[in-house]
Amino acid sequence: MSLLLLLGSLLALALAGVPLVFALLAAALVTLLVTRPGLPLELVPQFFVQGMDNFPLLAIALFFLAGEFMVAAGVTQRILGFAQALVGHLRGGLAQVGIVASFIMAGVSGSAVADAAAVGSVLIRSMVRAGYPAGFAAALVETASILGPIIPPSIPMIIYAVLAGVSVGGMFLAGIVPGILIALGLGFVAWLRAGQLDLPRTPKAGGRTVLRETGNAFFALLAPVIIVGGIRGGVFTPTEAGAIAALYVLAIGSLIYRGLTPKEIGGSLVRAAHGTASVLVVLGASSIFAWIIADQGISRDLAALITETGAPVWLLILLFNLLFLAVGMFLDPIAALIILVPLMIPLLPDIGLDPIQFGVMIVLNLMIGLCTPPVGYLIFITSSLGEVPAGQVIRQSLPFLAVLFVVLLLVSYVPAVTLTLPELVRGR
Repeated sequence: MSLLLLLGSLLALALAGVPLVFALLAAALVTLLVTRPGLPLELVPQFFVQGMDNFPLLAIALFFLAGEFMVAAGVTQRILGFAQALVGHLRGGLAQVGIVASFIMAGVSGSAVADAAAVGSVLIRSMVRAGYPAGFAAALVETASILGPIIPPSIPMIIYAVLAGVSVGGMFLAGIVPGILIALGLGFVAWLRAGQLDLPRTPKAGGRTVLRETGNAFFALLAPVIIVGGIRGGVFTPTEAGAIAALYVLAIGSLIYRGLTPKEIGGSLVRAAHGTASVLVVLGASSIFAWIIADQGISRDLAALITETGAPVWLLILLFNLLFLAVGMFLDPIAALIILVPLMIPLLPDIGLDPIQFGVMIVLNLMIGLCTPPVGYLIFITSSLGEVPAGQVIRQSLPFLAVLFVVLLLVSYVPAVTLTLPELVRGR
């Protein structure tokens, strides 16, 4: 009853076009008034503030800021130049460039949408001018950009870690191997498709060109090394890594690349503040939502229901994946995490899933949802950048999506893919 009332009212409000933060608050209030009429409503603002008053969430603001500084400083063009010199001579060279650039950008921004906009705004038109089909170019950038939330740092993984009560650093480390597998798989598919489409190739860059482009992008390439290496080596926490990333990109953008003027810095601060605020107010509203789930024993009842079915673990994992994919096709990833994580985390001991493995699984599902209709933010961003119908992007993305589903299966059924690096660090 409580679950139907909570989710039903949330869904009704969302379909009516009510902003998510207000829909969450209203659904929680309706459920409280019906199920706990004597409960003081002063708890609502208390939970709202408590949901935002969490130190690890500071990392979201800092990584938002680092990403904004990177775009404003023109770092994307330097990374693309380096990737071009490195892999541009391969079959489908510009497609390989896009994958490598997205992989490097992911080490700073932590956002799929930010990476798609930054890489796509430069690369898609370059690919089209070089003779690549516009739909293929947009589909490549669309699917490669989900590396942003998989490769550390990752904004969705920070949110999951806070909601699930697990280590942010552990989540970051768990995303490295899946991210590498995605990049390699996308590169292989791009290589095959380039042969089928007879896409142009460029001459292999000479040693001097490679050295020049490496020098141009050297300080930009150091950013993900500092962030991931610092976290991996225990030099600083993920939140401290966000501060270091923002300061580092500010320093190289203003002093070395000279692309960050005072005006650009001010604009980056405002955009980062807007992005951070939009996430934090939703997290604040979700805290009362999560408390109702715990207070009403909804997760306990679901766990009992699952146990009674006697379904094998592999089938439950498959059903969870189907659920997350379906939700990701309609909901923003942050909204989906806020709704699903408090509901699902208490079920994991009965299924035998590690919460870190589960976190990568749910984040990857939701990122795939960004590449699928009907909502598919990344579809519409890249189709707009490439001035190509969304239907063409969807058709051209199917082979790349196959790679993402293969990696999803590995993450879901092979725990070592996500847990090896976190366990190695814990065992140091």
